[in-house]
Amino acid sequence: MYEKVVIPTDGSDIAKKGVMEGLQMAKCLGVKAVAVYVLDTSEYQGLHHSSIKSSAKRGLKETGENALQDVKDLARNIGVELETRIEEGKPYKEINKITSERDIIYISSHGRSGFTKFFLGSTTERVLKHSNATVAVVMGGYVETE
Repeated sequence: MYEKVVIPTDGSDIAKKGVMEGLQMAKCLGVKAVAVYVLDTSEYQGLHHSSIKSSAKRGLKETGENALQDVKDLARNIGVELETRIEEGKPYKEINKITSERDIIYISSHGRSGFTKFFLGSTTERVLKHSNATVAVVMGGYVETE
């Protein structure tokens, strides 16, 4: 049915819901999972001083490594073969680059940036619009702030 399950993460608690469901699907299907963290270049490209840009990129990469380590731990606990990747660029483009029409993407409805219960996160929306793969959107929890 599917060759692999692609699981984007930004390390947020909401993203972990998508991670868990994606890992469970990989286990059920008996296929490999690929967890991906994308260093969003827009978060540091506007910085003019190279040492500041380099420091910001290092910080994002460290966040990504920590997020992927969490996924590795979960995959090991439930017995799923996992590949991890850190990519750099626009998140939706990088996520779609590593998928084919024979894959399924498990992505949370929104990530670290939040959003309200009425909207999808911009990365999730763009993955949906531009992907040739099947995309499963896992609804994240909503915390009332009023």
